[in-house]
Amino acid sequence: MTFAITYKPLFEVKILHLYYLNKGDVEFFSMNENDKEKQLAGYDISTFFRIVPTSVTQNKLEGHKLVFKRHTSGFTIWVNVSEVDESTPLIALDDTLELSFLLKLNAHTFFNLTHLDLSNAGKLFFFSNKRLNTESPGFPLVPLSSGNSAVNDDFIASSDGEKQVLKELTSAEKSSLFGLIRISMKGENASLNVTDAQQKISDPFASFQLLFENRKTYWRYFFNTDQKVKKNKDDVDFEDGNPRQLVTNDTHPLTEKGFISIELDGAELPNPDANMIKPNGADNKIYSEIYM
Repeated sequence: MTFAITYKPLFEVKILHLYYLNKGDVEFFSMNENDKEKQLAGYDISTFFRIVPTSVTQNKLEGHKLVFKRHTSGFTIWVNVSEVDESTPLIALDDTLELSFLLKLNAHTFFNLTHLDLSNAGKLFFFSNKRLNTESPGFPLVPLSSGNSAVNDDFIASSDGEKQVLKELTSAEKSSLFGLIRISMKGENASLNVTDAQQKISDPFASFQLLFENRKTYWRYFFNTDQKVKKNKDDVDFEDGNPRQLVTNDTHPLTEKGFISIELDGAELPNPDANMIKPNGADNKIYSEIYM
């Protein structure tokens, strides 16, 4: 007699960042499927995040015959299912079962290139299909991948929420921590459930998504010589009347790929990277700086 061991997807979490997926000022979601595939071909979240199950969750995974599988755009949890019914986990998944995953920063420039408040660096972002009991009814729930709603600063846990989460983690788990993803078998509402009323895998299996928008900044150029600007034609102007210090008239998105045309006297200026940005409290603007 032979036995087949079969695993099926229980749920997935996709993580998309438009700094890496947009191409200049061409937005990823406006692209045709072929161009999207090209952008995704070179995409890997390990560039900016490391995803790790907490030690408590790792024990739960092993005890329930669940497998954590990373991929370039997120991770999937696979479950060992019954030979009789492949929608039924071999080991029952209780409605109260929850799994937690650490989002650890791999890139020191993450907040530079991400549309989040710079002052919130170091605070804990919490993504879950079920709210902590410390949070208000308006605290956002982890979005489904069927929509394209973006992560914002509202996902920051309250002080009490952060204390509750951190006390469950080891010192090593707290290091370089940006946020925590917690997925419960039963969500705050039925649309966010991972298993159905009979504790079977939802059909289709649950798919969640964290979408990070890229930051837009004013681009500031420093020259060694005086420049001439054509009003209402060039994309830059003197800053504070300084002919060697020019700034764009509008904000522009920071992207890893593509090129945005910024013209000065018929010539195109270079695009900045995300390494050097400077917030200005006086005018409440954020600048990317380029030395010519």
